[in-house]
Amino acid sequence: MKIWIDLTSLPHIHFFRAFIKNMGSAGNDVLVTSREFGMMNDILDKNGIDYVSVGSHGGKDLESKLVKSSARISELAKLISREKPDIGLSKHSVECARVSFGLGIPSIMVMDHETANAAMRLMVPLTGHIVAPKAIPLKYLTHLGAQGVSQFYGVCELAHFYDFKPKDDVLEELGLRKGRKIVIARSEPMLSAHNDHESRLYGVLEGILKSRDDVDIVFIPRGESDTGKFSKLDLFVPEESVDTLSLYSFANLMIGAGSCMNREASIGGCPTISICPDKLPAVDRLLISKGVMWHSLDKERILRMATDVLAGKMSNGSGMDVIDDFGDPYVMINEAMRRMAR
Repeated sequence: MKIWIDLTSLPHIHFFRAFIKNMGSAGNDVLVTSREFGMMNDILDKNGIDYVSVGSHGGKDLESKLVKSSARISELAKLISREKPDIGLSKHSVECARVSFGLGIPSIMVMDHETANAAMRLMVPLTGHIVAPKAIPLKYLTHLGAQGVSQFYGVCELAHFYDFKPKDDVLEELGLRKGRKIVIARSEPMLSAHNDHESRLYGVLEGILKSRDDVDIVFIPRGESDTGKFSKLDLFVPEESVDTLSLYSFANLMIGAGSCMNREASIGGCPTISICPDKLPAVDRLLISKGVMWHSLDKERILRMATDVLAGKMSNGSGMDVIDDFGDPYVMINEAMRRMAR
């Protein structure tokens, strides 16, 4: 079988990494496409994944998004017409859905959250089959026009850790000092169309640095605007892509104003505080309800929680056993592929 996998955001690489390896080992021909967006292609290179880079991200401006997406669809249409895959597979790729539909190629989309409603309206009706966590209401998917749906209990980020072993050299690469607490911080996805607010993370990190002198904060920016804004704080800002999956194993706390990295960190066993100011995805609410993640928008409460975690007075360990019951999203993908492939 020839499988086309379109990757449009960094978490997609983590999700599909083991899947790409498994499919290739089973004798399938796997075509991976990517785009210029942050450190995506650098991460692909470091993971040894062969890919074709097509197009780029359009930024936050709606007109630019439309122009860049349209240009990417045109380029992909030519490439995919030549390659003739049996099936198209993606995780929230508007271009994969539209190109697959236009060329009559069966397609599967993995959905890990339901908050990007505008993009969902472009993807879901054109996609042959949706694979999604059960936390996302089936009614929502059918309302958008989903043709077929498979759901599993859990979150997609579980797959990020399949066939993965932490590497301890990540600390040395970042220049982190031994014997100090490590906090990972991630800002909002400010380039996403559904984000229309200012970052709240700055004040939280400033408060931690003022209240404790034994903490190193690793700040994972989303772009140059983040780097400039947060440069006033004493943070460790990676100049190159960083192995965050390994870093979770050594960090004492994750504070994320986005969503995916929060789920990723919590699944990786790192105590995680979400300060996401948007409507929380259903999968985030699942993890919070099970005690695997905490959420707050109150600065003082966030600082108290952070202090308690760093002092060893608060842990998400009591909720980690729930992950043992989570389902395997790869099983759903494989079953859908068998049913749909030509």
